[in-house]
Amino acid sequence: MRDIVDPKDLEGVTEGAAGAKARIERAALGLFCARGVDAVTTREMAATSGVSEGALYRHYPSKESLAEAMFFAIHTRLAREVAAAAQTAQGIEAKARAIVAAYAKIADEDWTLFSYHLLTTHRFLPYADKSARVHDLNIVAIVEDMIAAAAAAREIPEGDAALKAASALGVVLQAALHKIYGRVTGDLTDHQDALARAVIAVLKS
Repeated sequence: MRDIVDPKDLEGVTEGAAGAKARIERAALGLFCARGVDAVTTREMAATSGVSEGALYRHYPSKESLAEAMFFAIHTRLAREVAAAAQTAQGIEAKARAIVAAYAKIADEDWTLFSYHLLTTHRFLPYADKSARVHDLNIVAIVEDMIAAAAAAREIPEGDAALKAASALGVVLQAALHKIYGRVTGDLTDHQDALARAVIAVLKS
């Protein structure tokens, strides 16, 4: 696990965040990844970021609102990249490789933020409101639709698209989880080809 505060990580997590807001987000991100959202207090976040609790509340009304904003910042980017990969690549194998490449690139660019997304998906996504934001950025639905279309075109065998989507995404996400645990080493891009081959094998099963 990276240090709670990394001097080079002073860019904010949410769009346009700078200065004190960026420091608050980065401090919170490191603390949340290290100990979990529930275990961290606003006092700790303020102290780690070098601002007062009052300043923190001027940017975010609550710890939960900050945690949710950071989750959807990375989730939105992932969803857009996955959607673009699924739309622009031709053929199911190329689409699979493009999606794996998108995940690996985003993970390696900001591993702490990617880890946070992975570790808190169960906290935010299943219980999020059914607004256009969540509906239009449904990574699982994008992959399911891609799989169903490939099956209809006879590129892959017919099967349960939801199950195949879960299994294919699990190849990448479980590998990332094991990287968090220290059982997988190196950047995800180092393993990109192997991950893509495993995803393609799942889709063709």
